[in-house]
Amino acid sequence: MLTRPGSKPGPAWMRAFSEQTVEHSDRGRMIPFWLFFLLYMACILILTHLTTAVVFSGDRSYSSPRQVAGLPLLSYGPSATGIIAIGGRATGIVAVGGLAIGVVAIGGLALGGVSIGGVSLALLAIGGLAIGWRAIGALAIGDAALGSLAIGRYAYAGKGIAYGSLEASGRQKEHLRA
Repeated sequence: MLTRPGSKPGPAWMRAFSEQTVEHSDRGRMIPFWLFFLLYMACILILTHLTTAVVFSGDRSYSSPRQVAGLPLLSYGPSATGIIAIGGRATGIVAVGGLAIGVVAIGGLALGGVSIGGVSLALLAIGGLAIGWRAIGALAIGDAALGSLAIGRYAYAGKGIAYGSLEASGRQKEHLRA
């Protein structure tokens, strides 16, 4: 891995976020986090309502007549495939559902390039259990992991537990035993 002389390895933004949570515990700094969290939860609530309405509607499904690269632009139903897919098992560029597989996947079990969900497996995984190259979640496992329990080459946990093979919460491997 190439680094500039004097710079630390690993993602600087994860290191800064981890250090910020340890150093500052005042309420004023947490307001942006809570605003983002409430907005995130509202979006997830709306998406969950939409997805469950589609999944439990029985045989009702829809595929857009407009095609892009042979896939419908919008598709929803119990098993949806399209550019934008919403359903129980959704596959597409943007997939929203119980099992979502796509470039951007949002769902209970999300697999893709960017995944947000309960269990997320992706390059950038955000979720309760996040496994990926960059993982953010309660239990985060990846090359660079940020979470309450972070496991990876570069692990950042703030006030949580970080186990990293090269760096944990900003401390290099040779200093971890001290």
